[in-house]
Amino acid sequence: PDCYWLYVVTDCRRTPVLHEPVANPARFPWREVTKVQHYCLELGAMTASAERREREPGPAGEDGE
Repeated sequence: PDCYWLYVVTDCRRTPVLHEPVANPARFPWREVTKVQHYCLELGAMTASAERREREPGPAGEDGE
């Protein structure tokens, strides 16, 4: 228990505030969260898509030929 700390940061959109770290957060009465949704975008996904569009020829007459 003495190896675990909880760091809480609030007001992240404006001026983030780091609150006093909490030692052994497992001692508090936690409740289980049974439904969690999140989305993950791979690191190169957006740049790879842009690079493909740049390599694809445009409609006739738009690629300078």
